[in-house]
Amino acid sequence: MTSPIEAGSGSRTILWCVPRAISTAFAKCLSYIEDTEVWFEPYTFSYAARVQYELHTKLTIPKEYEGNEEIFQTVKEYTDKVINTKSEPDRLPYGSVKRSLENSTAKHVFVKDMAFGVPDGYREYLPEGYRHTMLIRDPERFLMSYRRTIFNHYSDVGALKGEAADEKTFDLQRHDDFIANSQGWYMKDLYDLWKYLQDSGIDPNPLIIDGDDLLTKPAETLSAYCAAVGLPYNDSLLQWDASVETFKKMKACGDNLLMDIVNFYGTAMKSSCFLPPSKKPPRDQLPADVIKGSDEVMKYFQEMYEARLRI
Repeated sequence: MTSPIEAGSGSRTILWCVPRAISTAFAKCLSYIEDTEVWFEPYTFSYAARVQYELHTKLTIPKEYEGNEEIFQTVKEYTDKVINTKSEPDRLPYGSVKRSLENSTAKHVFVKDMAFGVPDGYREYLPEGYRHTMLIRDPERFLMSYRRTIFNHYSDVGALKGEAADEKTFDLQRHDDFIANSQGWYMKDLYDLWKYLQDSGIDPNPLIIDGDDLLTKPAETLSAYCAAVGLPYNDSLLQWDASVETFKKMKACGDNLLMDIVNFYGTAMKSSCFLPPSKKPPRDQLPADVIKGSDEVMKYFQEMYEARLRI
């Protein structure tokens, strides 16, 4: 497919991630590159809409908006309640996301998204003309952070009852519908997409960066990433405005999405640089579900880690 911009005059890049991998700060950083349009997790919220609709109705969600307007109004109601923001129903279908990304006329388009948003059966809706990249992070780190964040989010929207309402007995696989519907603690989803992109020929060599490399060597990692995907780099990208104004320009399923989902995005939205990673907690201090999950997917992380961009 021919991009709306002339070949060589811009870039089209998707960064596929696991949650809590520094991706929101990364998106904020790149949003300061001139003539760059940033899309924020469009497929993630298509996935959230699908999970909620199928949980409530036991029906398969349509992939297109046209002809299904009433269904997507219902989808919106289910989705808005659990994600705590107001989405636009015509932005939720997979078909809408694909067309919007392919039709963008911005010089540079950068999409930050989660690999679990495009499982097998939905990859036909990947946009054409994009370079695919991956952001990984140690499973113990990202699952511990995700567990804390999703618990706080569900608590705020009143979605937890019984043992789920106590952080000590909250369990990711039993009490989080999204991770329960993933292919394997989110890490397996990223691994599967990485393999699919190579095996299908869509992108024979997806670029991989590690979240801790980004935090410990930001200049080297960021400059190498930009060079690889065709984004202009200079050292001014290492320090940015702590204001949240740039997030108001990002494209998402809801105009106020980032402002509303503060448990997930609030800290990164107010960031102004990449800070060194915090000390990793001892394994014996991790909750049982985090240990179980990280043990199950560590092999996928390690294989991708060995293939990462080395600085």
